[in-house]
Amino acid sequence: MDNMQKTEEIKSEILKHIDLKKLTLDQLRKTMHVKGEIMGASFINALNELEEEGKIYLGEDGYYKVFDSKQLGKVQGKIHIDNLGNGFVFIEYMDHKIKYLIDESHLNGALDGDTVVLKDIHHGKTNYASAKVEKIVKREKGKTVFEYAGDGEFIPYTIHGNVTVICPKDELKKIVAGQRVLVDIGKEKIATIENKAIFEGHIEKIIGHKDDPDIEIATIAAQHAFFKDFPEDVLKQLETIPDKVNIEDLKGRRDLRQKRIFTIDGKDTKDMDDAVSIQKNILGYYLLSVHIADVSHYIKEGTPLDVEAAKRGTSAYLANSVIPMFPHQISNGICSLNEGEDRLTKTVDILISPNGEILNYNIYDSVINSKKKMNYDDVNQIIEQGVIPKGYEEFAEDLKLMYELSEKMNRINKSSGKVDFASNEVKVITSPTGEPLSFKPQIQKSGERLIENFMVAANSCVAEYYRWLETPEVYRVHGTPNDDNLIEALKTLKKEKLCPKEKVDRLINKIKNGHYNSSDLNSFLEQFKDDENYQIISLMILKGMSKAKYSSSCDGHYGLGLKFYTHFTSPIRRHPDLMVHRLTDPFKKYGLSKINSYYSLLPDICTHDSQMEREADKAEKEVLDLKMAQYMKRLYEEDMTRIYHGRIIEMTPYDTKIKLDNNVIGHVTPQDVAHAKAVGHNQKLKLGEKVYVLVKEISIPHRIIYFNLNYKELSRARQKVLK
Repeated sequence: MDNMQKTEEIKSEILKHIDLKKLTLDQLRKTMHVKGEIMGASFINALNELEEEGKIYLGEDGYYKVFDSKQLGKVQGKIHIDNLGNGFVFIEYMDHKIKYLIDESHLNGALDGDTVVLKDIHHGKTNYASAKVEKIVKREKGKTVFEYAGDGEFIPYTIHGNVTVICPKDELKKIVAGQRVLVDIGKEKIATIENKAIFEGHIEKIIGHKDDPDIEIATIAAQHAFFKDFPEDVLKQLETIPDKVNIEDLKGRRDLRQKRIFTIDGKDTKDMDDAVSIQKNILGYYLLSVHIADVSHYIKEGTPLDVEAAKRGTSAYLANSVIPMFPHQISNGICSLNEGEDRLTKTVDILISPNGEILNYNIYDSVINSKKKMNYDDVNQIIEQGVIPKGYEEFAEDLKLMYELSEKMNRINKSSGKVDFASNEVKVITSPTGEPLSFKPQIQKSGERLIENFMVAANSCVAEYYRWLETPEVYRVHGTPNDDNLIEALKTLKKEKLCPKEKVDRLINKIKNGHYNSSDLNSFLEQFKDDENYQIISLMILKGMSKAKYSSSCDGHYGLGLKFYTHFTSPIRRHPDLMVHRLTDPFKKYGLSKINSYYSLLPDICTHDSQMEREADKAEKEVLDLKMAQYMKRLYEEDMTRIYHGRIIEMTPYDTKIKLDNNVIGHVTPQDVAHAKAVGHNQKLKLGEKVYVLVKEISIPHRIIYFNLNYKELSRARQKVLK
């Protein structure tokens, strides 16, 4: 009998006894005749698993009971805490979802992602309910940032709620007042003193001093498990990595160094892991070649560099800085496809029909020498304006040919079901010292779209090839949307009058009847491309979609309309891509005996890589929020009475989100919205409405801006519209 089966049997036995009557730990142990260290450990593990699964409940009286939500008047679930301090727990109940709202003062030490038990539940008229955190059942990460005030006192820096920690005295000797530290917090509350929840903690890492340059970015990075420094064993291994391609490395590779191959990236990009080349024959068939840095050649499995990359999962791009997955010697050096340098690559040759349809492909090891480091600004000048910047003369025709192919691929992709969402991404423009100067929308022009199309094509070909081989692989999957979530989003668009009733109802009926696909969703969005509220409409639909993730199963990518998809094209900055590269080699070199060993490993690797991708996304968003807060703080200090114009982009019972004309996003609390009614402004605010606001408060630690609605200006604007 394996351990998993044994644990399940113990869990079943525990439930059988607790179902008859409530029992203490000792009573359970005696009833089940638990004896010996090994049996005792298995018993405790089973007990903890049952509690984490929400099947049993341990009361303050020390008795275990079956978790009957109705009888106990409690619910259990995973809590999400936003940067406003709002806590949410979603629970599925009777075919619908209830959203439990937890005020900051009632978090009771819970951190984002923790599994918690909620008490004092009050249901409203809608699918919302208020509640308090009774206890923490399981910490998701348990690591957060505190600022050390000296004399054993820790002040929470990024988290909400009245919380502190007590750390061992020997750990306190290593830190000084003013330093920020990453602390691992236990889930059991030691005490509550003056409404402050106290937990035991251990100092994991010293982040830096509060007065250090870029301490805020370092703080955000540490909160999400990203650190600039690398372990000693990694630095030692770097000494063995060459800085140039050796002759012996060329064995078994196709030599493409004479081909007209080039890279296209942002102006500041230093880690270039993809290059492209193109040909077209007299019959109109295209041969697109995508060349990807062969990182797996240098990063051998199980070495310190490999272990560290697996731990990090991805590079994190934080405003004007990057925390790389690999040290710069790898990411900017031997693995970066630098202009004029020989580099080892994996190439995907793709044969494409005159109308843009992929007909065939070939994947092989190669060596290239990039003939030019291009940037999107220059490329867009050539293909959008016909202007050829200096140094691009010999490449202009290739770029025009690539654009021609890219546009054909666009049409094929849309007909296959790719959903084109509006980009809501914003890029911060900073000074050399990192000071935020402005915020620009991330607009995808022809050059950016061209590279995206080519990379998607290469990823799809690689996924299809290894799916039909039926060997272990890492796939990028995106599931179909939850029908209820999608319908709820569409109903909101109809209620707020952002979309015509008949168009929304038509799509809702298709969803309810099960007769819709991603093409229907894309067609719906296409109707509003020129609408001033297009970004809001697109965002609402996007919120009804599931998140893409990594998986060892080839389950397709709904948003791209593809049956086969993986991530192959960015092995310098993404661990899944490195794994895909690595999984191409054992089959070629060693056969199935080697590659089959990955079957049991991949599910956990995919789960971790998906989690680290989400952490990187959160860190990047928090840094953007930080820069916005810093920017608005500077403007506020210059003129506290300045009025800003913006648009409501999101409304919930607990928050109204506003995007200003300068692309800064801030929030209006429910209390401040209610205040408007108190002063006589009775007209209801709605999604997409243009508003005037004043800055009320800015919190740098929580990366948030609060606005007050300026109803005087808003009323004047409405009167002008009515006239």
